[in-house]
Amino acid sequence: MKLGNTFGAILAGAILLFMILSASPVMANSVTVSDIDNELICQCGCTAVLSNCTHGECMVRDSMTTVIKQKIDDGQSKEQIVQFFVAQYGEQVLASPPKQGFNLVAWLLPFAAILAGGGVIYFAIRKWVGQGQADQAKITTEVEEGEEEEYRYRLEMELKAFEERGFR
Repeated sequence: MKLGNTFGAILAGAILLFMILSASPVMANSVTVSDIDNELICQCGCTAVLSNCTHGECMVRDSMTTVIKQKIDDGQSKEQIVQFFVAQYGEQVLASPPKQGFNLVAWLLPFAAILAGGGVIYFAIRKWVGQGQADQAKITTEVEEGEEEEYRYRLEMELKAFEERGFR
């Protein structure tokens, strides 16, 4: 019986070793087509990211994807492949502009506009509140003492008449 158990263990070990060795190694840093597709714009005129080009039979998308596959098979890095397309089509092939030079404005301008808009709103509200307080102070100082007494007297008379007549 011992011989059968040993043979079974050796056979199981051999099968396990064969499965481990036959599995194709996948590198953690391997570049895929979809990694590069998401960084490039399709040049057919649709202005969509290459992976999102919705034209049914887009020849440009297909040819760009084929070139990417070939370059990955040749062992080129992601940066090398992207630079190949930049050299071929120019910077408009990039899905997002590089964060350098004049393109840095495209990255910073939205944040600067939001800050400037917030500042304008802050100062406008501050001015309106200050103007409202100034108007209120102006109204209270314009009422003369005599006029105030006249208004009090009229208010008292109307309240007295209301009490005598009732609500209805």
